[in-house]
Amino acid sequence: MGDEQAARPFTAWTHYPMRGSGEGAFSEQEGNLLAILGTHGEREGAVLNSYAQLVEHCEDEGTRYLGQLILDDEERHHRIIDEMLNQVRSVVEDLDIEPKTPSMVGRVSDDLLAETKRLLAFEKEDLAELRRLRKDLKHAKAFPLLSLLVTLMIQDTRKHIEILKFIRSSA
Repeated sequence: MGDEQAARPFTAWTHYPMRGSGEGAFSEQEGNLLAILGTHGEREGAVLNSYAQLVEHCEDEGTRYLGQLILDDEERHHRIIDEMLNQVRSVVEDLDIEPKTPSMVGRVSDDLLAETKRLLAFEKEDLAELRRLRKDLKHAKAFPLLSLLVTLMIQDTRKHIEILKFIRSSA
């Protein structure tokens, strides 16, 4: 495929032929994956503007703070979706499209495995500590935002645990 094909931006309405129906064709599953990632990326992009408006125009400092937390997450999600889409496109279109998610070799050194286990233990301890803090904050009526923030940190810590378990299972 030429440079013109590589430069073509993906849209959910782009036709992706089936493998076997000509040069560069690929499966229905691959086409569906491209369409799902493409449309999700477009939706993420549209919602970013709404969150940015909320943050910019909200008079309440607490709501602005929470809106910024969401905006930061949505920007990261949008970047990851784009990288996932580029990874799939790179494979199915036999192109090198950047930025994309990296490939995983599936091998973890003994040192990395030991460090992963140590970090996993830390995250589990952190999770227990955050749960205790959230319980204490239930009685601190003067700080309702803090309880929510601790709940969000618990969710992040659970995510960290999942990531570390994934790395450990790659050993």
